[in-house]
Amino acid sequence: MSSDDRTTDQHSVDPHRGAASSRVEILPVLGFGEIRPGDDLAALIAVYAPPLQDGDVLVVTSKAISKVEGRLITLETADPDEREAARQAAIDGETVRVVAQRGPLRISQTRHGLVLAAAGVDASNVARNELALLPLDPDGSADGLRKAIQSQLGVNVAVIISDSMGRPWRAGITDAAIGVAGLRAVNDERGQLDDYGNLLEVTQVAVADEIAAAADLVKGKLTRVPIAIVRGLAVDGELPDDGAGSRTLIRGADEDLFRLGTAEAIELGREDVGVGMEAAPALHVDAVRTIAAMVPVTREDSLLQQAFLGFLGARTDATWRHCVPGHLTASALVMDPTQRTVLLTLHPRVGLWVQVGGHCEPGDQTLLDAAAREAREESGIGALSFDPVPLGLDLHPLTCSLGLPTRHFDVRFLAIAPEGAQPTISDESLDLRWFSWDDLPDGSSAELPALIRLARERLEAW
Repeated sequence: MSSDDRTTDQHSVDPHRGAASSRVEILPVLGFGEIRPGDDLAALIAVYAPPLQDGDVLVVTSKAISKVEGRLITLETADPDEREAARQAAIDGETVRVVAQRGPLRISQTRHGLVLAAAGVDASNVARNELALLPLDPDGSADGLRKAIQSQLGVNVAVIISDSMGRPWRAGITDAAIGVAGLRAVNDERGQLDDYGNLLEVTQVAVADEIAAAADLVKGKLTRVPIAIVRGLAVDGELPDDGAGSRTLIRGADEDLFRLGTAEAIELGREDVGVGMEAAPALHVDAVRTIAAMVPVTREDSLLQQAFLGFLGARTDATWRHCVPGHLTASALVMDPTQRTVLLTLHPRVGLWVQVGGHCEPGDQTLLDAAAREAREESGIGALSFDPVPLGLDLHPLTCSLGLPTRHFDVRFLAIAPEGAQPTISDESLDLRWFSWDDLPDGSSAELPALIRLARERLEAW
């Protein structure tokens, strides 16, 4: 086979793969004023952008999306110390795993799976009494904007939401894609031949990141240009799209060579060889086994599972409350299916209605033991039956009873109460009541509806 034949053959597999565009243009969208919550971003683009064409890629800074979607923390003061304290608290809330820390600087993994400084919490390009958080669902935000553009202007564009990130081995930051719609984010060229007949074995091109970085040449933090148009990448006005959004850009834990910072990796290595480490207790062993056996349904489920297992891998004391960086807890959603009710306790410290549960104790051999003990102690119902497979995982920051910031890695189980069971309030609760699972009280934990939905699905499957 000649080199010409090879070139023709490899490009005939997919005309969007490996073929360079003859001309690419990057156009800034100028004239934007201050973007605020509730603004119609598609309508603003329609006003200020040059005429859009099918196959254009709109690259929108995450800050613009965060502002429109109201992902802002507004303080009553612009005092720098109070703002920094609020920023650190926000980083706690957005972090599922600390990758590396040097003084106040933290490199964190977010619920999206992103690894970046300060969990994406940003104090730039917002008012001096505000902080910006990353969009809750960048892929969803990108898709929503794409559909709005198509509806208002009748053009088929792709949308990339970008944010600035650092990179291993390299100084400086560059923009990368955190949300993608209408475009294949990664071109996988493994298995193809180059023009010399060499088999490509590892080549995966992060196209969405390349586009985001290129667009930042006409955007940037100091120019008040939050949006750029990248033109010339489409073949006949059409961009390749696998519908995966930005998921393919997230590297899994098993392939991540930079999962920990240097100091954290050294410390973990010391722990792995037993330097200053005790043997993992039976509860810890069970926690790893139980959580690893869970089958994640959503991307967030998978990321939480990785975060839990990563933390357990780093700390053999992760099941005990004296582990200040965080520790496992076990809770139980107690339900009476015959009455379609759920038992909730009014937590004295957080002031919310939540499921029963709490810290693990030395006598607990398994996570289920811990959840069952806590449920029986706090409900006063001895004849509870439990599903041994957890309903789900939840990670939330809080201040412990000693006044120290920590995190609860909560493993949530389903418990069934006998018909007509009468609960008895304990001294760990302000109140304890049955509620219809379709009519939860005011002041309920925000996670309860989703947890009850999972429990009902589990019950229907029995």
